[in-house]
Amino acid sequence: MDVKKWDELFHRFANRLDAQRQRQEQERELVAWYDEQTKLVMMLVREVAHERAAIFERATGQRVEVAWPSRPPINVGPEGPFMSFMSISRAEREVHLYSHRVQTGAPAIHFVVNGKALTDRKRVLSHAGCRIERRVGGGFVLLDASEPSERRELSADDVAFRGFELLLQTD
Repeated sequence: MDVKKWDELFHRFANRLDAQRQRQEQERELVAWYDEQTKLVMMLVREVAHERAAIFERATGQRVEVAWPSRPPINVGPEGPFMSFMSISRAEREVHLYSHRVQTGAPAIHFVVNGKALTDRKRVLSHAGCRIERRVGGGFVLLDASEPSERRELSADDVAFRGFELLLQTD
């Protein structure tokens, strides 16, 4: 066989390996960026929730507890999933905000509500929150996950508000 064909075969293989390594490095960088931004978003939401809890307590005399992290994060390898947890609670009702990312997908924040319903039966309800995506030009943008087709931007205040809204519902 021609030595040139062997060289071409080995060269193509080496190029594929280089492309694969480059893709893996880009994915590692993206995952690291997502994890950093998720922590930042959760810290921002926690700060807003703490401020709103203090205002709520002054206005109503009722205490709202905010905890982040409310439990240890889950990180099952580089492919995920990665989850972190925050809770907003009062009396017998809690709202859990959890961030979730699988592989190189954009992280999302969801809400899980638990507490006693008017029927005195325990129930758990899940609600879409937001996705964390890269903003063109740098930084992150929070996009409403309840209406993904609209690409409506949210703030940390919007996310905290939704948590309080779910917490203060009576049914």
